[in-house]
Amino acid sequence: MNRFCASLLVTVFLNGACHYDTPTSYSQPVTPGSSGAIEESSHARPTVHFPARVAVVRIEGSHGGFRMIPETDVEQTEHAAAASSLPGVAGLVSLNRVALISEVKSYRELDAEARKVGADLVAIYRFEASDRSSDAFLPLSVATLGLAPTNAYTVTATATLMVRDARTGYLYGVLEEAATNKGLTAGMDLHNAQERSKRNAKKKALDQITAKLPGFWSGVLAKGR
Repeated sequence: MNRFCASLLVTVFLNGACHYDTPTSYSQPVTPGSSGAIEESSHARPTVHFPARVAVVRIEGSHGGFRMIPETDVEQTEHAAAASSLPGVAGLVSLNRVALISEVKSYRELDAEARKVGADLVAIYRFEASDRSSDAFLPLSVATLGLAPTNAYTVTATATLMVRDARTGYLYGVLEEAATNKGLTAGMDLHNAQERSKRNAKKKALDQITAKLPGFWSGVLAKGR
């Protein structure tokens, strides 16, 4: 199985928070409007009969819409195994790899792409990462030309997964996990250290999603037909 399947989990530093329930604000499908605001429809309903075929897609924001990410820099085979073993999953397909377009303007366009490959559900996941740093002892850093490990940094990564009805856009649920890492490095290596930590944080946030996925998925199944 391709490593893309790990997407279903379609983002340790162990500071994450997990949400199983679908709160009221998530009970309707959400779609960015032309202004970038979130629009909701009260007419969408769940239509899926399980077992269901699931299209998995990793996205990031791009030009007022979303860009599908074909890379698999943090996904591992164990994530794919957890996704494929979920009850009620008839099959997984990577939208990142098979879609004829790479950018869309809304979640509903992602739903449409999922239907093109015969999917009943679309599992959309994304990562957000941030970092901050400070030089704990600037004189030493200057004296050593950035070679002394005086730069403290903190990196936080959040993985978010939503599962939608590919036909109606109904939102079955949202699962989110966050991970934080702290370190100390030389000034000349600060950027590289932060980038390594971001990748690591994303992977560990995805590990946390994996651990919580069965409980989350049971809620998705309960809303199916």
